[in-house]
Amino acid sequence: MLFVIYKDLCAHSASWSIRVKIVMASHSFHMIVLYRVANFFVRRVWLVGGLLGSIIEYFIRVVYSSDISCRAAIGHGLVIQHGMGIVIGRDVVIGVNCKLYNGVTLGNKDVFDPVNKVPHIGDNVTIGTGAKCLGGIKIGNNVVIGANSVVLNDIDDNCVAVGAPAHMVKKSMST
Repeated sequence: MLFVIYKDLCAHSASWSIRVKIVMASHSFHMIVLYRVANFFVRRVWLVGGLLGSIIEYFIRVVYSSDISCRAAIGHGLVIQHGMGIVIGRDVVIGVNCKLYNGVTLGNKDVFDPVNKVPHIGDNVTIGTGAKCLGGIKIGNNVVIGANSVVLNDIDDNCVAVGAPAHMVKKSMST
């Protein structure tokens, strides 16, 4: 767990002085650390782990105005910029080295469906302010999702997606 938190910290900055500032004063980083602790309790502590995870999840909801499920699977190197209004639902999968801006929602689009269909986000994905990724979709690696986009369909690797509903406007960013 400490290695993953260290990777999250390194994703914010390469400078040690900035890392110290982040550890001391970044509410977004504190929220990530609390998620990591809650996730550890839920996955590793038998019997009372679920209760401890739920308490931490509630604390995140009340103090940081964000709703991050302790049962989501989030890879290392997560950066949350301006962590207000983030919603990450249960069973959401987020790859490594991803960046989320404020107001991002990742979750189920049909609350009446008994099957929890949630997004799977690839590695090195940036999701802009206010974007929503809903349903059982797959977002590829190296994707940028524009601000206020609503993603309801799969997005290929190396793409930029914008709009409501989102559509791909640029493919193969790496070339």
